[in-house]
Amino acid sequence: MHKSAPNRERKADRLTRQGFSLLEILITLLVLSGSIVIMFSGFDTAAQLDMFASFESEAAFLAERELELLKSELLQGRIKLAAGSLNSRFRLKPGWKLANIMSAVDNEDAVRLICSISKGDRLFQLESFVFVPQTGAKK
Repeated sequence: MHKSAPNRERKADRLTRQGFSLLEILITLLVLSGSIVIMFSGFDTAAQLDMFASFESEAAFLAERELELLKSELLQGRIKLAAGSLNSRFRLKPGWKLANIMSAVDNEDAVRLICSISKGDRLFQLESFVFVPQTGAKK
């Protein structure tokens, strides 16, 4: 009879511990749903960053192309050295806008070029300098 008392207690423990309690299930569901929400918000953020990186990459390519053409035309004398804005020489995709700005020649015969590209609310600017010798700038 001494051995049967512990066996009864073990059986009683097993009967009370057969499944998960409602509280354990609710806590598990709460943790799982929180994890899923965080995971999907991370996907949304990653998609937005990918779109921004795509814009930056394409805008950098377009701005570099514009500035290199402007530098070439300045060095060949095809463009008058005067401060102001210049039109783009290339077609852009719908919704894209481009503006070129050239400064006057400084006292070191350098010209500052700025190319701004925008699409919607995004803006990208690239700045460059070109040395234009024998422009007659006073030192």
